[in-house]
Amino acid sequence: MNGTMKRTGYEAMNSDLIPENCNFSVYSMAAMAGGILLCLGIVLYAILTV
Repeated sequence: MNGTMKRTGYEAMNSDLIPENCNFSVYSMAAMAGGILLCLGIVLYAILTV
């Protein structure tokens, strides 16, 4: 073997979305999600009120 392994479908499904050594905090994820939702709300409001 050459040292590279392909991930099976089961391993790819069970892999964590965020790695354990990620420096991205929960608070910054919540702030980013809130900002995205705020932008989507503004755009949706602008579309519906025209």
